[in-house]
Amino acid sequence: MQAVHQADRTPVERAEPLHIVKIQRTCVHDGPGIRTTIFFQGCPLRCLWCQNPEALSMKPHAATDAPFSLDDVMEIVLRDRDYYIRTGGGVTFSGGDPLWQNTESLLQLCRLLKQESIHIAVETALHVPWTNVHPLLSFVDLFLVDLKVVGDDKRHKQFTRQDSRLIHENIRKLLATDAKIRFRMVIVPGYNDDEQQIAATADFLKSINYKTIELLKYHNLYEEKARRLGLLQTLLNITPEQSLEAVKNAVDLFRDLGIQAACYDLDTLRHKAVFGPRVHAIQKAIRESGYHLCFEVARLKTEFYKKNGFDEPSYLHRAKRLDYVLKNKKVIIYPHELLVGNFTSHRVGGQVWEEHYGILFVSILHQIHRQTPVSFKCSWKDKLDFYLKIFPFWMKHSLLTKVNPKLSDLRLAIARCSEMNAGFNNNLAAIAHFIVNFERLLALGTSGIIREIQEKQKEQPQSNRAFYQGAMIALRALEAFAERYAVALEELSLRESDPERRRELEKMTQICRHVPRNPARTFHEALQSMLFLQIALCIESYENAVSFGRMDQLLYPYYKRDRESGIITYDQARELLALFVLKMDEAVLVNDGDTYLGIGRLFETQSTDQALTFGGMDKNGNDATNDLTYMLLDICELPFLAVDMAARIHEGSPARYLDRIAEVYLNGSPQPKLYHDEIYIRTLLRHYDTRVEDARNYAIVGCVEPVASDDHFGNTDCANINVVLPLLQALKGEEEDLWNFGFADQMEKIITKFIEHSFRGNNRISRFIVSRYQKMRAAYKKKKAVPLRPPASMDELLERYQERLNQLARSILAEHQKIEEQIRRHFTTPLASSLFRGCVKSGKDVNEGGATFNSSGIQAVGITDAADSLHAIDEVVYRKKLHSLWEILVAMDHDFQGEHYQKIREALLAVPKFGQDDSPVAARWVNKTMEIYCNALKQVPQCPRNGIYTAGYYALNVSDVYGKKTPSLPSGRMQGLPLANSITPHYGMPMSDLLSALNAVAEVDFERYAPNGTTVTFTVDAALFQGPDGVKNLSGIFSTFFKKGGMQFQPNIINREILLDAYHHPEKYPYLLVRVAGYCAYFNHLSDDLKKVIINRTCYA
Repeated sequence: MQAVHQADRTPVERAEPLHIVKIQRTCVHDGPGIRTTIFFQGCPLRCLWCQNPEALSMKPHAATDAPFSLDDVMEIVLRDRDYYIRTGGGVTFSGGDPLWQNTESLLQLCRLLKQESIHIAVETALHVPWTNVHPLLSFVDLFLVDLKVVGDDKRHKQFTRQDSRLIHENIRKLLATDAKIRFRMVIVPGYNDDEQQIAATADFLKSINYKTIELLKYHNLYEEKARRLGLLQTLLNITPEQSLEAVKNAVDLFRDLGIQAACYDLDTLRHKAVFGPRVHAIQKAIRESGYHLCFEVARLKTEFYKKNGFDEPSYLHRAKRLDYVLKNKKVIIYPHELLVGNFTSHRVGGQVWEEHYGILFVSILHQIHRQTPVSFKCSWKDKLDFYLKIFPFWMKHSLLTKVNPKLSDLRLAIARCSEMNAGFNNNLAAIAHFIVNFERLLALGTSGIIREIQEKQKEQPQSNRAFYQGAMIALRALEAFAERYAVALEELSLRESDPERRRELEKMTQICRHVPRNPARTFHEALQSMLFLQIALCIESYENAVSFGRMDQLLYPYYKRDRESGIITYDQARELLALFVLKMDEAVLVNDGDTYLGIGRLFETQSTDQALTFGGMDKNGNDATNDLTYMLLDICELPFLAVDMAARIHEGSPARYLDRIAEVYLNGSPQPKLYHDEIYIRTLLRHYDTRVEDARNYAIVGCVEPVASDDHFGNTDCANINVVLPLLQALKGEEEDLWNFGFADQMEKIITKFIEHSFRGNNRISRFIVSRYQKMRAAYKKKKAVPLRPPASMDELLERYQERLNQLARSILAEHQKIEEQIRRHFTTPLASSLFRGCVKSGKDVNEGGATFNSSGIQAVGITDAADSLHAIDEVVYRKKLHSLWEILVAMDHDFQGEHYQKIREALLAVPKFGQDDSPVAARWVNKTMEIYCNALKQVPQCPRNGIYTAGYYALNVSDVYGKKTPSLPSGRMQGLPLANSITPHYGMPMSDLLSALNAVAEVDFERYAPNGTTVTFTVDAALFQGPDGVKNLSGIFSTFFKKGGMQFQPNIINREILLDAYHHPEKYPYLLVRVAGYCAYFNHLSDDLKKVIINRTCYA
């Protein structure tokens, strides 16, 4: 690029400067594809409805930025060149009227663009001398000719202050060339939209042999713009509703007159998935049942252990416990079902998990039926049973009490949760995040796996007999579980009067008698076998993110064989898949809502987040999409809650597949989330000693976490760490342990939480108590504060930061190791372990390290905030020396309040932030911060199961919760604001350009620093992708983002006005599903705080 500019430097200097108002990226409505629009100053017309009044005069407006040189323009334009190529986009000259510019200057820019093979469109009214147009003909690919008023020159002059003679002369001359022309017209209600005007326009188009026109809806945004800039502008007082109705009417009138009119503001017909009445009836029943807290399994487990105790090896008593539950829990078959199996005794229910952390329900159970934002139905009998029978027993035997055996241990844990800003260990809910190896069950059946275990015992008679015995007990329990449904189905079929339903029940009876005991023979059998196993696994241990793997690859051989044999049709297979996915919505996670600790705020959803992966490449590197891939994309449009669809994309993914994903988004679904094969595969090969075939076969666990093979037990979401707090320690010279603090600090945190929770109201008493307590707390903090010891150099700061983050990682993960030790000893999972070849081979449970690959995923929270802070300090303090670090720390302590501290903040904010792709330095600081974090994990010894700690960056909504208790930062972020969500621009960043943010994210070295994955959760205005090119443009954006280096992408493609309306009128949107992070949730089921965060996240529009 430099060479090109250098070669043109002499003529550029002779030409007059271009008068540019602004350059806007990620444009989609001014020509084909993704475009960059350059708005030039100067226009000969003065249209009453001009959308860019600041561009009318050639004289720069006071609010306009410094002039753009050609080098400046090309540097900005070329940032998005890859997106132009992928979508057929380019650069549009607009204004003002760009043809009012100095012709030679415009030619210089055209030459530079054409040297880069960039498509050029010119938006013009053609009220310019022909000598301004003719020299550009060989460079301009598309003329967008704006018609104002046609057939009535008096009105044309009235509304634009110019007649139309020159315009029509230029149109005739342009038509005589080979120029490509697209006519456009803004429909302005009351000015150019009556039947006479439309007819005149249609007649004109016919007279020049044109049968199409693009209509633009009138917008009144320019009125606010004019007020802001102090420009005089006539107010037309036209409402958005009037504008929309006028353009709809114009489309109809043109059509009746034989002209095809299109408007991107109107819905474009897209393919939408259609499902039969069975699917919708079952979905309706699930949605209308409400959420229940189910104690059935808790009672059965308590009964079992009260009778049998814990004396046997854990493999045996845990297997027998599972057997007891599966033989005694209710068997329920709901109307219309083709796949059977119930997770709980309610249509939709969540378990208590008394054996893990569920004893905490003793503090919230009394009000769980009325807690907000989501309540759970629960009878008084259930509550009494819990208080009198379940809670007293598990007080002695739960994972929570084994990890915290003393009152002082429990007090420290409560203090950490009360402040909730340093980190969190998730494994008190046991280890759940893993991928089920369904392939073994479908290929072998339980009987085949049992034979494999028996043969292994013969080969190794000295091996762990108790482990193998427990695995076989669990597998036989699964067989008996299926047989109970076969019996119930047979009884139902005998009573069924409808012949068609009787045949369905009889077929289902045969299926349940065959699987899971035997290998699956058909597509239907495979799904039923998987469902039985999934339910059993979600009873054996915590049900969060027990994920399905590559379901389209797993099931395709069964589907293909059935199709070829005439057993099943495409639509029948799709219906079965949809019913399987909806079945998962019957199991929900129970949280504590707005109660005292509010731990559920870290993961605000009832979704069990069971990831289902499809698409991508196969083990040989070829494209793997098939019929089931497209079925699963159709199912994304239902929508549903529990299953989280994960679409793999590689450089050879078919355009049909990419466009269908985009179409699903534009049809209103926040699913699927997207994964870049090439980055994920290289990342796995870098961090694990796995085969390339296994890396290519990766699937997603939970939010974004990949597995290195189908024998990888990842524990991929075991803990998270706030990386910002150690940075603040490093800046101030503090060294206290952020995780293990003393009695006085524990009580301060617990009392603070009590005051905050108990006196949340805005009444005088609450305000008085909170105010007095805050003064007392401030005095306590001041008394224990140590003198500031800022680092003398950037190198010293980075060294200190590494030390403090190392310490926090060691402290949090020491507790993680303590939790895993108790799980290993007391909470083994024989059924899950039987599915891992490594476990069968070694005779070890998965929790003991029996799988071939073992890891523990640790999520960093606040990476972007730390990186932006380091960058700001480096620039403001050490490079430019604008302020001392001491001054900045004092300003932060005052939350930048006051004129002097605001000026310091302005200097910090002026440093480019991550997300602004004109500053590669910001991305380098993100990489540096990730390197420091990965170093901190590497230095922690004794990772459980002889595995490795892997770095991940999906903050769930932890970033919002931690942000509330995180002080002001050197980035300029103020106290209490949410931290950045994963590796994305920080919260509230004044950035409106989507491609700039994506380009910045693509600069991050995920392959080196993100073995446990990352998320990019953006809210993107759906209006960007209206019109016939919307699907292609959206698919072009995410596929190009991946090509440039992005690892993951999961957008909310939604109109912000819909979110605002849903916030104020929740009754209108009972099932509005939004993406929170690596999972989705119903918008109405989120806390008020999180709703606001989602609304106010940087929205790219």
